[in-house]
Amino acid sequence: MRAPTYAIFQKTLEIPPVDRLKRAFKSVRFLTPADAHTIANDAYGILLKNLSLEDASILQQSLAHEGVETEIVLESEVVVLPPAKHIRRLQCTPEALMIFDPLNRSFPLEWRYIQLIAAGNVRSTDFGRHSAEFSTQLDPMGFRGLFPAPHFEPPQPIKQFLLEIILQRAVLRYCLKADRLALNQCLGESGSMDDAQKFILLVQEICRHAPHTATNRGALHLRDGMPEVLAYPTKNAFQEEIVWLLCRLNRPRADQ
Repeated sequence: MRAPTYAIFQKTLEIPPVDRLKRAFKSVRFLTPADAHTIANDAYGILLKNLSLEDASILQQSLAHEGVETEIVLESEVVVLPPAKHIRRLQCTPEALMIFDPLNRSFPLEWRYIQLIAAGNVRSTDFGRHSAEFSTQLDPMGFRGLFPAPHFEPPQPIKQFLLEIILQRAVLRYCLKADRLALNQCLGESGSMDDAQKFILLVQEICRHAPHTATNRGALHLRDGMPEVLAYPTKNAFQEEIVWLLCRLNRPRADQ
């Protein structure tokens, strides 16, 4: 039987200082100070996974010595996000959030069934390709001629507005990649508003109808009137914050 593994969870969502991580990592055999930057950049609730209990305990003590408070969580107890159901259109009504499928059929999702609203401006990588250039080549039959030469664009970092709706007990998860088309379908014509303003308005409208629903930091900032969408460095960081929040919601602790 495989030994159980453990994760190191932060007690708060504050990103730990890199210099403290560097010093803490000197005390463990499986990390180096060079790992501190990578882990700090992705520190959105979960620092490390797949540790033995002994390694997790040593690292927790070392982090505590540097003032970084953590907890050890059995990985089998960590919430697993269900596969995302991608949608292109939402509509808020007083009774329910209307979800539209690809055929534009709608069904109501009562507000009381929503456990978490997550929003953010998430950085990802776009792999592009175009064939605008031509060169003299041999085709598969051996004939020489001008043919389009595949041209690959280098990966480009892009940012994308993401909205996720997670139902109670994380049994279902809806994801809206909020591009211009999706935002117009959700809000209709919104005058001269740009995509960021439309996304903010959409998240605020959803939060207004579900005032007691938990939110990630991105949705919380917008609900509280912040003028910009909170940026997340990676999709993994965005989702790990969601997992961290769901674990806290589903596993009440005595000190909460």
